[in-house]
Amino acid sequence: MMKKVKLSEISKTQIWTLEEEVQKIAKEVREKFQPIFQLNSYNLLITFSRNNVNPKNFPNYPEVTKEQCLEPYYCSSVGVTVTDIDGNLIGNEDDGYLFGEGLTIWEVEKTFLFFSVDEFPLSSTKGFLLALSPSEIKKELEHDVFFLAKELNIQI
Repeated sequence: MMKKVKLSEISKTQIWTLEEEVQKIAKEVREKFQPIFQLNSYNLLITFSRNNVNPKNFPNYPEVTKEQCLEPYYCSSVGVTVTDIDGNLIGNEDDGYLFGEGLTIWEVEKTFLFFSVDEFPLSSTKGFLLALSPSEIKKELEHDVFFLAKELNIQI
């Protein structure tokens, strides 16, 4: 699902284009299924985010700008979740909240011997790009929607 990419072989524009394409597909999927969730007193959320996923920031990864897309720990993704009509997540801290798997679009890792590192002189930096066609992306997002609907006993 993800393809390893040398940072010297990809441009910011290529990354931004893929991010925009995924956002457009996500919007289409949300618009298609949101009315069904609303009829059952839920909101379907499909959100795009850009974060710095450096392990030292866990669990609160700060947001970053698209201009930072070639920097270590940049991660763009789409997440699928459901809230009640008041905007509260479904679930609780003890049992967990109801989320779909979502999709990582582009991620830059800085590693040494397969371990994520922050400041280490022998580390390597590499990128991973979502390697799915637009129809496969749509299918993956719809799979998440179907999973959430099933968990909430919503017929689609």
